[in-house]
Amino acid sequence: MSLGTGMFLSALVVSLVLLYAVTKDRWNWRRIALWGTVLPVALIAVGSAGAYLLWVWNDMPRPIETFYGITLKASEQDVRFMKGEPTSRDTDGRWVYDIIDSVSGKKNASYSAQFKEGKVRYVFYAPGDYHYGKEYPFGFSEGTSLDQVEAKLGEPTFVSESDDGGTRLYSYAEYNAFFGFSKGVVEVYGIYDPATGPMKLAKEK
Repeated sequence: MSLGTGMFLSALVVSLVLLYAVTKDRWNWRRIALWGTVLPVALIAVGSAGAYLLWVWNDMPRPIETFYGITLKASEQDVRFMKGEPTSRDTDGRWVYDIIDSVSGKKNASYSAQFKEGKVRYVFYAPGDYHYGKEYPFGFSEGTSLDQVEAKLGEPTFVSESDDGGTRLYSYAEYNAFFGFSKGVVEVYGIYDPATGPMKLAKEK
């Protein structure tokens, strides 16, 4: 403690003693001491509760409308305007955008948009190597366990399962989200328009 701080604290104590001596017959110092203790504690408690409620509110899952810069129900023209020409186009009409490493020039991952009646039905992400700007819907990515997803999002609206039972596709209509699982963990994920029906594996389309 510095000399200046010590002098300040000493002066403060002396001032309080003098104030008490002068006002002890006129002021209720017991009540003052009580409020001086209770009020700060109450303020801290209220502030902590408010901070916790704000954290819970911000952490609550909400519907996702846009994923990798592509918005659900956007037109082909809108997607072309926002993302440019796709890297390739699948036979089922999906527009595929490869994510290329700016240093090595190799493909890290890809995402794709499929259209229905000229509007984006879903945006599908196929993970690969880590890349800058990677998106984590609800904080999830490949390797996230089924238990973690269900703990945050609850039961899925629809489940599509492969013939051998090794792969499942969970649709969450409330959040416009879907996740593909294998061996109990996320492998692929994305967003979809629930108005066009749930996401299904190829055998169910």
